Amino acid sequence: MRIGILGAGFSGTALALQLMARRPAPEVLLFEPGPPGPGLAYGTREPEHLLNVPAAGMSLFPDRPGDFSEWLAARRPEIRTEDGPVFAPRALYGAYLRQALAAALDDPAGRLRHHSEAVAEVMPGEKGGFRLRGASGLEERVDRLVLALGGFASGGGAPPHVHGNPWDPAALEGLAPDAPVLLLGTGLTMADMVLALRARGHEGVVTAVSRHGWPPLSHVAGAFPSPWPVRLPAGAGVLEVMRLLRRDVRRAAAAGQPWQAVIDGLRPQVQALWQGWDAGERARFLRHARSAWNLHRHRLAPAVARRLAEEERRGRLRFEAARLEGWQVEGGEVVARLRRRGGEGVSRRVARIILCTGPEGSHAWREAAPFPALLSQGLARLDPLGAGLAVRPDGAVLGVSGQPVPGLFAMGPLTRGALWEITAVPEIRAQALALAGHLAS
Repeated sequence: MRIGILGAGFSGTALALQLMARRPAPEVLLFEPGPPGPGLAYGTREPEHLLNVPAAGMSLFPDRPGDFSEWLAARRPEIRTEDGPVFAPRALYGAYLRQALAAALDDPAGRLRHHSEAVAEVMPGEKGGFRLRGASGLEERVDRLVLALGGFASGGGAPPHVHGNPWDPAALEGLAPDAPVLLLGTGLTMADMVLALRARGHEGVVTAVSRHGWPPLSHVAGAFPSPWPVRLPAGAGVLEVMRLLRRDVRRAAAAGQPWQAVIDGLRPQVQALWQGWDAGERARFLRHARSAWNLHRHRLAPAVARRLAEEERRGRLRFEAARLEGWQVEGGEVVARLRRRGGEGVSRRVARIILCTGPEGSHAWREAAPFPALLSQGLARLDPLGAGLAVRPDGAVLGVSGQPVPGLFAMGPLTRGALWEITAVPEIRAQALALAGHLAS
């Protein structure tokens, strides 16, 4: 059995390691043009960029929950706190992933190989499986193929004034220390960009805009509370779930527990809840509840939240409920035309606009190889709600006929349309374990 994996960020790395742990292990070809392991999420070099999940929840392996915590304690014993969980720098987590994958690549049996290039084309094999052609002309054949390409920035924008990829170093280069900056998005990517700007000595006003203008929320400072037991009736729809969550938040507060405990209590049920909803109910969630859910579900490390609060208190960080309608260059600056939530149109003169909508807000992956060819050949189709590829809950990719394409699978954020809660380490590592068992059987 020869298995190809496109992408070696967290998703591809977790799957490759699970496959290597099987006996006998299949032959695995890992395609990743960048450094294998960290991917977009953990490829940052900024020490200020912290994990948004405590180290205790970030192990690669479901059956070894303390793996990353032990790795971190052995290498950086100074990173610890006396009053609560450790939120480690994301760069260190990237090093953890690189080291784990490097150990598997060094295995004398050589069952895992890394090709440092992207796959430009995927073609059905004459006798089943797939033929892969790399960007340099490399050709390989695999029996089964997994699309594990998870983190995509938005489009390229129009540098130097508008940058669609906030992780491109050029996005923050060439700014005067007092230059005003406009960030589109008010979530975790926005927080990263504010910290990166300040680390470079930037002191100008940063304005962050989004539909609601909500700043990101924080994890509980100090010891984490136990998850609040959320009980939902069978068949509960979006509006009923929201009503019951508000009720439980009030009950938790009366018992001295924070709202974060209620969200953590619901999280293990989210995939089953999503799969139980029909297309109409899922669309209702995306229209009316997605922003609020993401705000409460994806939270900042307390230290980062304190930094942003101080920036806002000093007037150097501002949040605004608005959308970008257009922009134009005038005298070396950018005039951004915004439409406020109430309908008022305003202009902002800034030195740079940076898109910080994150992977969820980007459809750039649809234009990245090999997806256009897969879609045009009918080997894959988009999820009806645009959340990723159309897949079964087990990751099998659905072709244009609506039936699974033999041997073709997806994992990680590409499967959000079927699972929704599949962008964080705990869910993806469980998915990797289950998919490895299916692929190698």
